[in-house]
Amino acid sequence: MPSSRRHCPALRATVVITRVAALLRDARRDDADIDDRAQVLRADIRTAGLTYAELTLDLALAFRHAVRADHDQVDASIPRLHAATRGGDYAYYAGIVHFMAGLPLEVASAAWWIDGEPVTRRQWRAPVTERQADIRTGQ
Repeated sequence: MPSSRRHCPALRATVVITRVAALLRDARRDDADIDDRAQVLRADIRTAGLTYAELTLDLALAFRHAVRADHDQVDASIPRLHAATRGGDYAYYAGIVHFMAGLPLEVASAAWWIDGEPVTRRQWRAPVTERQADIRTGQ
């Protein structure tokens, strides 16, 4: 990594989030080396000390698993997010994964969903079902 990126936390964080966005873009693809890219990105995030970005990565990967209907991976991501957000910050991420995957919440969420849980659930599920429809139609 060039020295200018190593020393500027805002730039480093922006680069990481851009790489997470690229994983989201490629969520439906089989040929995108997602797992390898995610492992490298996770290592870079940990090295940079960007804890919140690792949670964002986990959320992006959960989106991919939901799109691909990989229920085992979705189920595995939920306890990881619960454990990582035990302190309260970003605790709603686990709820979002439930919503994306079309799963009921295991326990009542401590999050206050501004539009209510049913609306929020639909809003997070819609991008997953849209991507799944794109896959079915070959788009």
